[in-house]
Amino acid sequence: MFKGIDVSNANERVDWDKLKSNINYAILRCGYGSDMVSQDDKQWARNVAECNRLGIPWGVYLYSYAMSTADAESEAAHALRLLKGLKPAYPVYIDMEDADGYKAKRGGISKQMATDICRIFCERITAAGYTAGVYANKDWAVNRLDMKQLSKWTFWLAQYNNKVTYAGKYDMWQYSSDGSIPGITGRVDLNYCYKDFTAPAPTITGLTLDTSSKDMAAGAKYTVLAKCLTEPVISDVVGSDVIQVGKPYKDPKGRGWLIDVQGLPPAPKVRHAHIEVTADGVTQQCNFNVL
Repeated sequence: MFKGIDVSNANERVDWDKLKSNINYAILRCGYGSDMVSQDDKQWARNVAECNRLGIPWGVYLYSYAMSTADAESEAAHALRLLKGLKPAYPVYIDMEDADGYKAKRGGISKQMATDICRIFCERITAAGYTAGVYANKDWAVNRLDMKQLSKWTFWLAQYNNKVTYAGKYDMWQYSSDGSIPGITGRVDLNYCYKDFTAPAPTITGLTLDTSSKDMAAGAKYTVLAKCLTEPVISDVVGSDVIQVGKPYKDPKGRGWLIDVQGLPPAPKVRHAHIEVTADGVTQQCNFNVL
């Protein structure tokens, strides 16, 4: 377990030299809302520089004001603009809440829209080569987001309690907003992380697929993990009327490459298809049975 904090301009100027011996990592706010310089966090650049100077592993969050998928695209662009040339060891999170009532005052957003906003943000962050994640409290995770649709990304849970009562999966727990720690004036958010995001990725040789056969429903999607160093090529698709195959993209966990495969309707009977994946001189086949 790793001890961490998350900070923003609200914490003013942090004394990172005093702070270093009391934490294992920090999550830094890069900004809020759409991609406008005026909405960059005023302490972002300094906080990144100080963490890098002192060797403190850090991650990122952007507070979301998105009400639409177009807003989500802009928020992802906001985070990516500020991340250009930087390599956070911890994930890049979308902060999905409504602490100031902005969304509620404008009629709110549906559960599916909130989920789509998180999905789009995480897809864009992942495609850029970063580890993406979602931050939300228990109420949002249980009632306002479809966490099953977001399960491929890491989850940072906020629940101010002496124990977690959320039944779903999470990698980080924000357990207090009322912490006190040397180096920060006033209150600070405190977190526990249960996953070592700084661990080096395993060495990859040749090509292996995480499965050789998969049963799936029409309309369902399965993401094939291709463990290889170089970008794999989909050298053959048999049954293009049965499955739709996406372009390979890097696995944010460093395990290789991911290939999204979706079962196509209609489904009057079991239909069969397969793909052949080639990388590093090796070809592997994966079969799909669409039910």
